[in-house]
Amino acid sequence: MKQCHTCGLYLEDQVTFCPRCGMDMTHVPPIPPQAMPQNPTPLAQPPRGPVFVPPQLPARKPFTWADVSTFLGFCASIVGYFGASLLFFPLGILASVLGFQGNRARGLAVAGIVISTLGLLLKLMNILELVDFLPWWFTSGVW
Repeated sequence: MKQCHTCGLYLEDQVTFCPRCGMDMTHVPPIPPQAMPQNPTPLAQPPRGPVFVPPQLPARKPFTWADVSTFLGFCASIVGYFGASLLFFPLGILASVLGFQGNRARGLAVAGIVISTLGLLLKLMNILELVDFLPWWFTSGVW
């Protein structure tokens, strides 16, 4: 029997390389039987570090028509402030309400609903003032 000088592992005489550390065992003399310990115990395996496991990315959900409707509704609500508000504000409300049924962009759908509703109310107040239904002091700070 031989003992590796590097790691202390006891090996059979015919082994040429230490399986633990890879040291060449061809020039190591065998241990005489009287010098051999009663219970040859090899050194414990050196502890290995944790095995790196790459994180699993969650599966991406595909876009649905509700998500597209949410985006279009929000964009229509913003565009309504720059022109054609009587067309874009109701379109923004309708598309955002349809888009709210999706589960990916509900916050954007709520924003589209709120922005379109406020814009539509402001435009309605402006029209009512122009036809002299509301007094000027009621809408003077709004538009």
